[in-house]
Amino acid sequence: MGEMLQDGGNPWRGMVFGMTDRMPYSGDPRPLWELWDAFGIQNTSMIGYWVPDSPVKTDRQDVLATVYQGKNRALVAVGSWAPVPKEVKLEIDWKKLGISPALARIIAPAVRDFQDARTFSAEQSIPVAPGKGWLLVIDQGADGNEQPSVR
Repeated sequence: MGEMLQDGGNPWRGMVFGMTDRMPYSGDPRPLWELWDAFGIQNTSMIGYWVPDSPVKTDRQDVLATVYQGKNRALVAVGSWAPVPKEVKLEIDWKKLGISPALARIIAPAVRDFQDARTFSAEQSIPVAPGKGWLLVIDQGADGNEQPSVR
């Protein structure tokens, strides 16, 4: 288990490396753990931003993306090292991701003390605050009217 001990770490950057803080010493990672459980992160393969052929990258060197790839879905951890707010576009290799771009949806599920729920399109720029990021679920939704969820 990776742990971020100094000052509670940075949960957005931590997810880029597959880490969270330790209870009760430096925060409450339970909302992230709940998302992991609901998504089924144990049934995924982690593909770090450093892997040359990762199926999801960003268009910036100071905003990184790590993919937790499952069958027909992925959880993408985006973390910023930029000192100012940035707009990033995801560079998605749909074939490697195993998701049809025609059916794809990108949802940021609500995670307490981490992010509000939001939906993005594949073509849309995603706002990223300095030192923060997103956890994005990319899957094959039936239509754009479904409520954001992780199952």
